[in-house]
Amino acid sequence: MIGFRNLGRKRKLGIVYSNDVPLVLIDPTSKGFFENVLGYVTENEKVQAFIKAIREVKEEGVKPFWKPIYDPSLDDEEVVFKAKRTPAVGHSYNFWKQKAEKMPAVQDKKWSVGSEYQYYAFLIWLINSLKKKGLTIEESMNAVVLCSKELGHYWDSVDALYNFEITGSREVCMVYDLANTNKILSCTKEETGGLWLAGGNFVDHSGYCPLACLEHYNSDSVGIDYGYGVGWLVLS
Repeated sequence: MIGFRNLGRKRKLGIVYSNDVPLVLIDPTSKGFFENVLGYVTENEKVQAFIKAIREVKEEGVKPFWKPIYDPSLDDEEVVFKAKRTPAVGHSYNFWKQKAEKMPAVQDKKWSVGSEYQYYAFLIWLINSLKKKGLTIEESMNAVVLCSKELGHYWDSVDALYNFEITGSREVCMVYDLANTNKILSCTKEETGGLWLAGGNFVDHSGYCPLACLEHYNSDSVGIDYGYGVGWLVLS
């Protein structure tokens, strides 16, 4: 039986390895998971809209899942999650869906293209983690929802390459590759159809496409290769 192996000094941060894939646990069922976000009061309309979306995530009852700490890359035809690799941009949602279905299960957990609700849950985890590192809840919320320049690789970020960075280039709360590439997401509700693109990529400005920026594309888009995005794969 293949299990999750805790990594010494990273154990407190929840980083584990499975099949050589470094993962972080996102657990929306944990005590107080939603408190920082749903308890935040603001007059900013964009942040209010984010909080409204998070209420919907809570009502949906998203189950715990594992997220790789790196963007995916390809080793021949195999999906890998390693540092110092070229992110596997240029593929469609259907490509990633098929890749995820062929990846080996871990115990009773299977790979899939993560949904917009799971992505929002990850953002809550990130906000909570930033707060634990010493930021205020206002600073954490603003960094994720309004301007993510200091969290990811954008056109206006410090030391921007104006091209794709290799995976593992920027670390925030023990996860990497925020922005740099858009994340291709599935739709939670089948009737919605299509896909979501989340966050920004290196050609975007951080205030225009912060991490909390999600854009829906209809079903005609699932077979179209996207040159600036990678599949956002999760294990659940």
